[in-house]
Amino acid sequence: MTNKQKQCLLTYLGYYAGEIDGKFGPQSVAATEAFQRAYGLDPDGKFGPATEKRILEVISTGEQPQAPEIPADWPSWWTDIRYFRRDEFRCKCQGKYCTGFPAEPKEQLLRLADQVREHFGSPVYVSSGVRCPTHNANVGGKYNSRHLSGKAMDFRVSGISGAALLAFVQTLPGVRYTYQIQNADGTLTDYVHMDVD
Repeated sequence: MTNKQKQCLLTYLGYYAGEIDGKFGPQSVAATEAFQRAYGLDPDGKFGPATEKRILEVISTGEQPQAPEIPADWPSWWTDIRYFRRDEFRCKCQGKYCTGFPAEPKEQLLRLADQVREHFGSPVYVSSGVRCPTHNANVGGKYNSRHLSGKAMDFRVSGISGAALLAFVQTLPGVRYTYQIQNADGTLTDYVHMDVD
């Protein structure tokens, strides 16, 4: 299976929203991880034989994503979260500088994220959740970024423009601050930042 075919399959299921260019870069890897998490595979981002087999099964049968498994030692409110797994908010340093969760994602943030997912009825990709101080500095985050305390997330919704996403997030009670994320050249992306108190 070619990289373009893989991107097409991930696009069909709503996990990939980039260009079908055959370049299996960070966005394709992240889309693969999101699919793997949703359908019970090891989320390593590698589109290998097991992932290929699983995605073809899902497409042919219409199987829906699995409900998240909630470990007994997690806060009880996680049982109310319908669309997200804790691992989606893991620090993106990939274990270079932290264990993945120098802080825990906050309940209010997850409840708002669920509202976004419910409203649009389309998969949500979290590009940045919890950050450790080193990763935060490496990506140009502010020294007091709310990502450091689990109170912020950057995300997009498959098939929804950044402007439409921002407009909806601005209506949600409990959102402290939100904005549409820009590229380095100042152009707006489809990603939105949302944080809570």
